[in-house]
Amino acid sequence: MIEVLRDIADEVSAALDSSDRDSWGDDMGMGADGTTTNRIDWIAENAVLSALERHGNPFNVLSEEKGFIDMNREMTLIVDPLDGTYNALHGIPFYAVSLAVSEGTMKDVRWALVRNLISGDEYTATRGGGAFLNGRRIHTRRYDSTSPVFSIFLGKSASQRSLLLASKCKRIRSMGSAALEISMVASGASDMYCYCSELPDVGLRIVDIAAATLILREAGGKVMDKKLIMLDMDTDVRKRSSVLAIGDESLMKVIY
Repeated sequence: MIEVLRDIADEVSAALDSSDRDSWGDDMGMGADGTTTNRIDWIAENAVLSALERHGNPFNVLSEEKGFIDMNREMTLIVDPLDGTYNALHGIPFYAVSLAVSEGTMKDVRWALVRNLISGDEYTATRGGGAFLNGRRIHTRRYDSTSPVFSIFLGKSASQRSLLLASKCKRIRSMGSAALEISMVASGASDMYCYCSELPDVGLRIVDIAAATLILREAGGKVMDKKLIMLDMDTDVRKRSSVLAIGDESLMKVIY
């Protein structure tokens, strides 16, 4: 199954490489998630659908642009064809394709792949089979309070918890792709990812984080909501949630 996901990611990468970058920001209308679809999103999503057609359309599809596409299959591909659109449009080389195959909600994801479309780095996971970066098994790192690295959303709707956590950390990162930043917690590159908002309509969607959530959990970490309960999300691209992802259990005392 990972090979199918890898083939889909290849198609997205090739489609973007061969496209006209000057047109990436063109407005293509409103997506199923209620946000504007840029041409770059449209190109990436069509590449996903094209790859699935070559594989005989093995899944239903849930995507931020087209919403739920019912193919009468048992499993659903939860896809963000381009996580980090804002980065891509502004020439910031940090964005990804995120692919997760689920039997139901986010907790039911069985296979996952997140690929950095600039570096080619590829995170994968199989439920019960571990997590990998470029084919090498990965684990979260033990938290060291003398050299922590937190990735924290600090926009105007950021919660008080976000600001408090930022004040406790020597190094803060906010790079604009939840899929990649959560996957980096899985590989031990950072200790925590926090996207917590005071506003109910600001947060992350299942398409943003379904794949990275399995990757982090298989690497030994946790993904929670703002109440610090294990996060699960159903297949509705309009629903959003605050997210806290940690690599080491000892970080719970920092969060509290």
